[in-house]
Amino acid sequence: MTARTATEHRDGAPAVRADRSWWPALRYCAIVYLVVRIGLWALAAAAWGLTDEPGSITPNRTTQVLTNGWHNAFTGWYKWDALWFVQIAQHGYSQQNASAAFFPGYPLLIRAVGYLCFGHLVIAAYVVSNAALLAALVVLYRLTCREHGAETARRAVLYLAIFPTAFFLFDAYSEALFLLCAVAALSFARSGRWMWAGIAGAAATFTRSFGVVLVLALAVEAVQQALEERRAGAPGQHLRTTLVGRLGCSLLPLAGVGSYLLYWQLRFHDWYTPIRVENTNWDRSFSPPWLTLWRGLDLAWRYAFVGDTGWLTFDFLMVALGLLLAIWVAARERPVYAVYTLGTIVFFLSEAWSGRPLTSDPRYLLSLFPLVWPLARWGRRAGVHEAIVALSAASLAIVGWVFLATNLIY
Repeated sequence: MTARTATEHRDGAPAVRADRSWWPALRYCAIVYLVVRIGLWALAAAAWGLTDEPGSITPNRTTQVLTNGWHNAFTGWYKWDALWFVQIAQHGYSQQNASAAFFPGYPLLIRAVGYLCFGHLVIAAYVVSNAALLAALVVLYRLTCREHGAETARRAVLYLAIFPTAFFLFDAYSEALFLLCAVAALSFARSGRWMWAGIAGAAATFTRSFGVVLVLALAVEAVQQALEERRAGAPGQHLRTTLVGRLGCSLLPLAGVGSYLLYWQLRFHDWYTPIRVENTNWDRSFSPPWLTLWRGLDLAWRYAFVGDTGWLTFDFLMVALGLLLAIWVAARERPVYAVYTLGTIVFFLSEAWSGRPLTSDPRYLLSLFPLVWPLARWGRRAGVHEAIVALSAASLAIVGWVFLATNLIY
């Protein structure tokens, strides 16, 4: 089909043949990655040099021991969830703590790479995250080239790398790995490699729970491709057989989350533990998405100018921006991207923390790569690109500084 070799740019550019070479994508993404990576190292070194805040709480309920020095350029980001991932990689899961809330894809890779790092699991965690991030940027670049062209792809990669919470992609968190799995799954589906799409989707759900949204997104793409082939005159029997196969591959992501729950059933005879721990130990419970948004707006308005509570406003503003961009994606992009973006937002809005309903949601937006496409297309206009880069980079520096220098839970 022509979908494999060409695409019409909906921004008015002519149809172009997909570049089969990985080198342009890798070269550009490596430059963006290195610039932002070096900037974050410098930010961490400066932040720790100007603060005496205590460390975060460790999985063992002790306070993290911190020391000043240049090593914080590398280790300053190592706090909160990063501590949990490394502990799981080292000791495995236990019913005696809250580790069950963290899915195993990322800790397993840390443990595997740890053997190559002579047992230094923190180093291994950074290797996994940063390698996954660079790979994800390359896949995103190529997918965006397919959908919108090379210039839009360059801006999309840059905007994602300097998103206000993008430091989590470079940190010992699972964000980069999940982003790689998600963008790879949808990229494989768009190019007709459905088995690989299902496998990448399974890796996504093995890493984060809301990867299950990929099941619906892939199924929607399978149906749309069948409709497009039908209009192109493909035989009916061939279409039915192909559609069944594609829908079967769309279900493969369920294997990731299913295998994790099966592990808890076989090992501890309680498959429900990850869900229960999320509700009890981490104080997250089901909430209708619209109610979560309303509570987030209410708290953001009431505490906007109260000391040490500005994060309530930041949470809401970031989620509101994400929703506006998601609506644009739903109106202008293929249904597969709309379903993935809106479905994931609905998923994480349905799990609210009682004290701060939108906690971590700006971080979760990082995996929703279609959100940068409208920004990348608007960036064609004179002055818009510079404004987006300046505002986003400044926000990244401020949010990163506060994360480094305080005990803010994120």
